[in-house]
Amino acid sequence: MTSFETRVAHAQLHYFPMNTSRRGHAAGGINYPKYITGFLVTLTLVYFVWVQKSFAPSSPPLLKASDAEAKLAVESTSAPPTPVVRTWSRAPGRRYVWIDVEIDGEPVGRITAELYMDIVPATAENFRALVTGDNAAGISYKGSVCHRIITGFIVQCGDFETGKGYGGRSIYSSGKFKDEPAGLQLKHDKRYVLQMANSGEDTNGSQFCFMLGAAPHLNGRHVVFGQVVEGFEVVDLMETAGSAEDGVILNHNVVLKDGGEYLN
Repeated sequence: MTSFETRVAHAQLHYFPMNTSRRGHAAGGINYPKYITGFLVTLTLVYFVWVQKSFAPSSPPLLKASDAEAKLAVESTSAPPTPVVRTWSRAPGRRYVWIDVEIDGEPVGRITAELYMDIVPATAENFRALVTGDNAAGISYKGSVCHRIITGFIVQCGDFETGKGYGGRSIYSSGKFKDEPAGLQLKHDKRYVLQMANSGEDTNGSQFCFMLGAAPHLNGRHVVFGQVVEGFEVVDLMETAGSAEDGVILNHNVVLKDGGEYLN
């Protein structure tokens, strides 16, 4: 025998004794093949478990959502926004606009105005279209300054051309339009009334005033076309940016930043 054959024979004698019964049991009664098979199966299972633990991640991988997905997830589970509660209600025949105001570059709030479309349709429509920019000329109050503020009297705005009280025009082709008689009958009898500024009879353009108090001397001379119904505190802040004297250069910049119409 070669050395290799000798080693194989020796192994066979060691693990599989020649003196066995038909069923493979050793003379001493021990089932060596079954013992070895069980050992090998156990060793295989231990090896398999070791491999799984060695190469499996210690914890499940984290899935990183994109920014858009994350935002969507937050939005879908967050509570709905609290609805804005209006302090005013619609009146038949009236329309309602909003104006956002800034003072010295800082937002101070929103004014809501009721327009008397049922009494002075031409004047009210002119104002509505200038607040929203919804007109053929594409002109609007957006970004314009309130150039004249006299405490206890008026906040005058609407000169979107010069910002000094010399400019502005209506949405109508002539630039100026006539006084509506029904509007001249309405009174300047309280704070927060809206009226048209003018340079005389039938010279309405775009300039207007928030009244800061009763002014009976203006009755019959200026068309009243609406009133503030919400955001009174914003008008009050605008007043604080003014002066008690007329013709004084204002120290604060009051701007009608944006505007639109409430459609429902």
